[in-house]
Amino acid sequence: MSYQPKDFSVTAIAARMIGGLLNHWPLVLIVLFFLSPVGPHLRWEYTYRGYGDYRSYISCTYLGSRGFATPIFMDDCPMVAWLDSRGSRL
Repeated sequence: MSYQPKDFSVTAIAARMIGGLLNHWPLVLIVLFFLSPVGPHLRWEYTYRGYGDYRSYISCTYLGSRGFATPIFMDDCPMVAWLDSRGSRL
């Protein structure tokens, strides 16, 4: 009896690659966080006008994976916002 290699199909190779990525999912998420321009941003600073107990926000600046971002259109300044850094000014 001699050794005969098995033929691998494309689906078997793809399944092994996906399985390998799933084993390292935290690393994949970290890489995607830094590569994607869309993602979570933390509020860094804001300016507002106070009208009694009501605050009217004028501008907000957020810190994300690609640096600071100031959204162009935003009615409120939540602590964490999901922003596209390509559509911001700063």
